[in-house]
Amino acid sequence: MTDAVLRPRRTPTRTTRFTRAIGVLTAMTTVTAMVTTTAAATERSAGEPPARIGQARPATYGQVTVPDVAVTASDGTALVGDVLYPADPGTGERAPGTFPVLLAQNPYTCETTDGNLTGPGHQYTPPGYYVERGYVYASICVRGTGRSGGTFDMFGPRERQDGVELVEWAAGELDGSNGTVGLTGCSYLGSNQLLTASALPPDSGVKAMMPACAGAETYRENLFAGGMPNQTLNVFQRMEAVMGPRAGEFGAAFVDSITSGGERAYTSPWTDYRSPGEWASAIVAADIPALLWSGYRDTAVQGSLEMYAYLQNAHANRPVHAPMSPRQPVTGRYQVVVGPWGHGEGIDQAIAVQWFDTWLKGADTGLDRTPTPIHLHQSGSDAWINTSHYPLATATTPYYLNGGGRLTRRPPLTGGSGTLAYTQPGSPGGALTYTTEPFPRGATLAGPMSATLYARSDSTNLHLIARLEDVAPDGTVTELTSGNLVASMRALDEERSWSDIRGAHVRPYGSFARDDYLVPHATYELAFGLSPRVAQLAPGHSLRVTLTTRTPDETCALPLGVDPCFATAPQQETLPGTYRVRHSPLELSRVDLPLLPHDCLTPSGGNGDRPAGFDGPRRGLLTPCTERPHGPVLQDALGASWWAPAVNARGPRVTPRGRAGR
Repeated sequence: MTDAVLRPRRTPTRTTRFTRAIGVLTAMTTVTAMVTTTAAATERSAGEPPARIGQARPATYGQVTVPDVAVTASDGTALVGDVLYPADPGTGERAPGTFPVLLAQNPYTCETTDGNLTGPGHQYTPPGYYVERGYVYASICVRGTGRSGGTFDMFGPRERQDGVELVEWAAGELDGSNGTVGLTGCSYLGSNQLLTASALPPDSGVKAMMPACAGAETYRENLFAGGMPNQTLNVFQRMEAVMGPRAGEFGAAFVDSITSGGERAYTSPWTDYRSPGEWASAIVAADIPALLWSGYRDTAVQGSLEMYAYLQNAHANRPVHAPMSPRQPVTGRYQVVVGPWGHGEGIDQAIAVQWFDTWLKGADTGLDRTPTPIHLHQSGSDAWINTSHYPLATATTPYYLNGGGRLTRRPPLTGGSGTLAYTQPGSPGGALTYTTEPFPRGATLAGPMSATLYARSDSTNLHLIARLEDVAPDGTVTELTSGNLVASMRALDEERSWSDIRGAHVRPYGSFARDDYLVPHATYELAFGLSPRVAQLAPGHSLRVTLTTRTPDETCALPLGVDPCFATAPQQETLPGTYRVRHSPLELSRVDLPLLPHDCLTPSGGNGDRPAGFDGPRRGLLTPCTERPHGPVLQDALGASWWAPAVNARGPRVTPRGRAGR
């Protein structure tokens, strides 16, 4: 038997399309209208303890700092930072003996020891916490920043080589090291862990890492949203003021290349090299366990979940960038936590210590044996869900834009359209809304989702933002997730796009390599992803899709975010106009949602803003969802029963997209 993956199938579009299948074939049981979740991984052996987490180990040491430690790189450049050692809590003297080393490579406020150890790089993860529990902590300024020499080159080849050499120093030359190293840190310090790991041999001293606030991508999500620069541009606009001439090409020149529509406004080998997801196989080959950590309001929520899938795929010798198969084995060596946090928030150092104790000290914590390495906060219930495979679902439920502002399970029978202007959402013509009937039994959203919209403009471009919202009976609206697309960058990388068993988009993967401008008044099919979520919809609530064309100015003033905010010069020239979003039997504008019954996901990790356990149900997640001999039957959120026979799955979607219609 071979393994199941999400696969391409023929979909109802204007023109009949044919798909070619790649990847691994299998038979699996699934459902068409309401989604099934994947079964959990292999059961825990009898007698093994569950992976209870977050129980802080008490501090046994004090700490002492050695400032301004210099490491000479192979090209002669001095990389300078600070080292904290465990100390006798009574005398304050450095403790005798050797210890495992946690290594951070920090570009933030590294001009001084205090800035290095308490500034943005360690604001939420004070190094002393680890030191007091028996670790040496070395935080070294990234080349070209702070006290380190050389030229700053964000995630470039020389910086990656520096990471390799710093590992060798921490394992073999640093006084007090026992030769065992862990990589740690958030944001920039998270991404460079993954990139350093990709360049290490299997026998390096690195035994584990915890890349927080980081994921698979550099261009997508981190810098751009659907082809338009997001709030992260605010960081680069301030970089030259903070770093001065040392910002180099990442100061004004970098910002200008983006805003002018130059080379940095598109994907390229430059962005691919700096994207950890491209190096997943090398990271697995380096044999380094990784605990990814992100939040739903982070700039890496999608990237961290996808990085998890890539690492699990590489470990299972499957196509790395495909969706995980529901039947593939999983390993506790690669795990991910996603909580109700923003960038840099929510990192639980007690869990981090447990993670490093497992791999660097050989502690029997049980974390390495969990059958459910995905740990997700579920909004609505405030519960934590533990599962094993990503995406969580093998099928999506389409909800179609329909006349009268309705969002319906059935496709439209007649044609219609809504009009939008390129303007702020609160302005006339700035928004369209489509709302479902109330869900009498409630529902659950679980994983990545997408929008497919048929639209035209009287100009040569258009921009659409789709926000999915929870509408309570009293009219209270809560935003769940969003996504967007600049239409001139609508081309998909079909080899990397994911589809469900119906052929519907699960995670469209835009190429963003160039502009292909529209023919005015021609209709185009536009497919784009919405950021993944796990959210419980209460009984009596509805779902609403709100379409807009611009992000509110006050939202774009935030220092970080994933909203489309700063149109490039070519976009400013081509986006203004009048748009029409079409819905008809041949123009099936819709959202494809990973909808489950209300109580389908079994809470197994506690409640609140921190997970309390990493193990999920022994037999998977479909506790209220019964299986029949030839496939599962689920009752969907509107009360209808849907049936799906077993199907074969064939790999990522390869259907051509983005053609102009009449």
